[in-house]
Amino acid sequence: RGLHGEGVPENSMRAFELAVENGYGIELDVQLSRDGTVMVFHDYTLVRMTGCDKKLCELDAEELTALTLGEPDQKIPTFEEVLALVNGRVPLLVELKGENFDTSLCKKVADLLRTYKGRYCLESFNPLLIGNMKKEFPEAFCGLLYTNVCREKKKNSVLNIALTAMALNVVARPDFIAFNKAD
Repeated sequence: RGLHGEGVPENSMRAFELAVENGYGIELDVQLSRDGTVMVFHDYTLVRMTGCDKKLCELDAEELTALTLGEPDQKIPTFEEVLALVNGRVPLLVELKGENFDTSLCKKVADLLRTYKGRYCLESFNPLLIGNMKKEFPEAFCGLLYTNVCREKKKNSVLNIALTAMALNVVARPDFIAFNKAD
């Protein structure tokens, strides 16, 4: 989430600038705003970082970029802005966020990365996103993140059991799998 800490919020342009200046690769999370803009933000809800008690997907990009990340000069960036800032100077580890069956994020991320000249890797806990990304952008290096979803979510739904059992990996066809050490 960039080089963040005292006075520098995670996933802020300043955190990404500092990571680049110090030669650190950057892990970041992307998800879609209500109007379909690829935004860089970790949580599904905005409350922890902005105080706004809504989900990121409930607001348009213009509304999101008006919110501050705890510091008045640091706003929620778009993925396009972050790619322009980093400009290939350090590698990116991009996590595709999605807790449902909507894969529209994939095409938008692929379109932005097609012209990006830097090194990057894509990953997600959602096998549908990785599977769709590999169809949309076959040259991308994609991995599946794994955790015991039943334990994490404290819910044994059919989907959570399938994810925990890695039954949907065939859909993703990942280049790698990154496991939670506890699992």
